Amino acid sequence: MDNFVIPAKTMKELEERIVQFLKIAEKHNLYFKRSKCNLNMKEIPILGVVVGKGQDKSGQEMEDSNKNQESRKLPEICKFL
Repeated sequence: MDNFVIPAKTMKELEERIVQFLKIAEKHNLYFKRSKCNLNMKEIPILGVVVGKGQDKSGQEMEDSNKNQESRKLPEICKFL
């Protein structure tokens, strides 16, 4: 398996969806590396286009955006990994 995108409008909704996703994964004996988890990202690259905040950007615009943006990790959720 490759990448998973879990959209949410609020942090509470995101946490609930991630916990639900991880419980389903665990039920099917699927596990993920904590070091590979990027949670609460405002923008994500998909097929060479960056999607986020209701917009899409080209790859170059993404590189510029990533210099100014830092993804957050949610350690309390990663404990499931």
